[in-house]
Amino acid sequence: MEIKRMVKRLSAFAAGSVMLGATVSGALAAADLNTYPNMFVTDGTFNGFFVVGEKAASVDNLAMTDIAASMMYKKPSDKKTTTVTGDAWKVGTSSKKLEMANSNITDTSINGEQFRDIVTFIGDEELQALADGGWATNERTYDFQQFLFWDEEGYGGASRSRIVKYAESDDNIDADYFFLGNGRQIGRYKMEFSSTAQSDVTDSAGSSDTTGTYLDDFENTNLDIMGKPYTVVLARRPLTSTTATGGEMGIKLILMAGSARDTLLEGEKKTYSVKDKTYEVQLSFVDDDEAKFIVNGESTNKLKVGETYVLKDKSEIGVSEVLYQSYAGGVHSTTFFVGASKMEIRDDQVTDVTGSYNVKMGSENIDGTKVIITGTDNNSTFTVSTIEVNMTAEDDFFVGAGKKLSDVIAAASEEKEVLFGQNWDVEYKGLSDETTHDLKVKTSSSRRYQLHLFDGDGKAIDVPIAYAEGNLNLSIGEEAWTGSRANNKRLILTESASGGTATDGGTGDNIYKDDYFVVTGGTATDGSAKSYLMQYKGSDKQTKSSPKIKFKNLGNGETLEYSVSSVSTSGTGTVATIKLGGYSFFVENASSTLADDFQLHVDLDGGATLGTNTVTIVDSYGARWTLDRANVTANEPGLSATNTTAQESIQFSLDAPNGDDYDNVAPAVVRVNITSTSDPEVRAAVSGLTLRTPDGKTDVSYGYTSMGSFITLNSPTSDPQELTLAYPEKQRTAQVYVTSGAVTSATSAAGDLTAVTVVDATKLDTEVADATAQNLIVVGGPCVNSVAAELLGNPSDCTEGFAPGKARVKLFEQTNGNVAMLVAGYSGADTRLAGKVVAHRASELSGTEVEVEGTTYSDATIGAPTPVMKKEEAAATTETATTTTTTS
Repeated sequence: MEIKRMVKRLSAFAAGSVMLGATVSGALAAADLNTYPNMFVTDGTFNGFFVVGEKAASVDNLAMTDIAASMMYKKPSDKKTTTVTGDAWKVGTSSKKLEMANSNITDTSINGEQFRDIVTFIGDEELQALADGGWATNERTYDFQQFLFWDEEGYGGASRSRIVKYAESDDNIDADYFFLGNGRQIGRYKMEFSSTAQSDVTDSAGSSDTTGTYLDDFENTNLDIMGKPYTVVLARRPLTSTTATGGEMGIKLILMAGSARDTLLEGEKKTYSVKDKTYEVQLSFVDDDEAKFIVNGESTNKLKVGETYVLKDKSEIGVSEVLYQSYAGGVHSTTFFVGASKMEIRDDQVTDVTGSYNVKMGSENIDGTKVIITGTDNNSTFTVSTIEVNMTAEDDFFVGAGKKLSDVIAAASEEKEVLFGQNWDVEYKGLSDETTHDLKVKTSSSRRYQLHLFDGDGKAIDVPIAYAEGNLNLSIGEEAWTGSRANNKRLILTESASGGTATDGGTGDNIYKDDYFVVTGGTATDGSAKSYLMQYKGSDKQTKSSPKIKFKNLGNGETLEYSVSSVSTSGTGTVATIKLGGYSFFVENASSTLADDFQLHVDLDGGATLGTNTVTIVDSYGARWTLDRANVTANEPGLSATNTTAQESIQFSLDAPNGDDYDNVAPAVVRVNITSTSDPEVRAAVSGLTLRTPDGKTDVSYGYTSMGSFITLNSPTSDPQELTLAYPEKQRTAQVYVTSGAVTSATSAAGDLTAVTVVDATKLDTEVADATAQNLIVVGGPCVNSVAAELLGNPSDCTEGFAPGKARVKLFEQTNGNVAMLVAGYSGADTRLAGKVVAHRASELSGTEVEVEGTTYSDATIGAPTPVMKKEEAAATTETATTTTTTS
């Protein structure tokens, strides 16, 4: 917070315990101290005035300064946080996050991190719908567990499905998507019994029969699948020892789920409510194995057990049991579901794990599903060990940010029932929202490229990396090659060994006046590195009185000036030490110090020695830019001046950052290869990425790295290309959720505590004509501050309502909506204490008034105000007490 002007005291109040402040009963106050300082802040700027009394002691000024200097507000941020509530598992663990795929190959072949790379399966700890349960058969209850497995994708070890990538959808829209490939697994559901569920093999009458088809113990039982209750209305052996052709042992289960289940006698009619629908159901016909209904006037077909009828409103009615006693007076009844959904699962060979049947919903076989049931059958007892359903995508599915897999499947005219149980889904909420800043390879003119990034102090810098000399020829720096190393404003990124000269032929070079160089302290691989762009601004020869050497910090614009240390006039030595970001970089003369502006060697990497190291330029968010020396053929230290036979080039690489900056998938290395044209102009080609050009565009392409960095390459016709990377402070990870049932999501903007700007916002009490005309923070009570007196109703006794050692913080809301806050104590010290409490413990304030008592702000007590009697009330009380004592 910047305080532009504070009031100069006109007079000092006499020392001593001067009493300030008072209380007023019945003050209007809809405002609340727990929202402080919001009522006094508009767009980050204080919107009122601080008011102190012209007669007040200087301690009141200190209280005002404490409050103003510490006033903070939550600055709105573009960064947003997505929260999903309900039964949902965000794909990831405490140690593993789902990462964006690198756009480093054609989007149809992109490999990325998929669910299986995080976990191989999930259970009830991740999704409540996968809770353990029990199948209560007609004999006993069999406990089971439920899982969703993520199996191998079948790309030969590559992960091209169940990933998040930047691609073009079937709707020809380029964006980031959760992607499922055609023919690739969505997931595999598994119900696993702790001990095998068993049923006797019987005939239709319930008698044991080795050739029977009935699994009587399983029928008319309840079974919850992924949190959705079903009734097993039919359990059969579809193939018996007499009908099987190859020793098959199979099972078919028909399950029904519905909101209303009941049993009606023949001719009976009842009304049922299912969600927002009402059904009037009459059982119109029953015989020994079929039933017929009239539903809201619509007659159904005759239905056997396990069959359903689709009504006009697309809901279903299904039969789970028929009872027909054919003798006179016998019961004719049917148990049914209305608003029902029917599901059939079947496997004709429970001794293998192959499966050959789809899940059937109603009368539809659901493509992409395969049922696998394991167990045994000895023609006396049938057992079930596991029930599994493999789910496979029937098309390429691109789930965009804010979308659900089921909706995308339906929009593609495929069957969303492929999500077995219809009680789970996959939702993509986009990449996590992190603070970003733009890194750029940009032009300052058609002949110049600059690398735009942020130095170790977070200051923007533009590093001059290339200049087009002419056709084929480039220089590393800002200006043209002149045949001399001097005055070219070259960029030096490589150290030159101690004692080297301008023509030493090494990989480094001396630094001349006006040359740029980068110093990087710390270690890039552990996240401690800081880089700074410097320019050598000249030096005095050491024979001058108090010789100086100067460098400009291009980040903050400051000039660093150091005294030149004396060295041998015939040799080299340390002439100064640059100190930046907590690191030191020694500077050595590379030519005689008997001349002004002598040449330099600089310890560019802060390693305390001079070698031939090329420094990495490290952005404040951790991005690492490196001059790729193996691919540099331009005019730079140690290389020839001109080239007339082949194109020169300069290559910079954006290498993977410190390994702690990303979770598991290393961001793609982005290489920028710079060349020149005959104009001459610079040109740049990007490799390491395969960027996409959206339909309808010709000169721009986009992509991502696994850091979540969004990349834009502008390639205008006949002009230099420019590259921009929206680089995140923290890795942007993929927000993919596996959900069940009704879930809700909310996106909220984060905010950082930021100092409030206070500009020309102080007044003396004599300068305020109307205390209600503006927002005010009034420091000091009515004895020394007339505005405080006005707020408190101009009490005749200015000390009324205060006790020694105590202070008040009180809000007043005016009828015009303005707000005033009074900070005042019994003495100046009490007022100062209250000011410090407001400055440092504002979060503990609430209501319209609090009382502060103590010696320091850290141990002061904050509580409700203590009622203080007026003097006349106190005198009357004393008089009464005296009279009472005398009488008694």
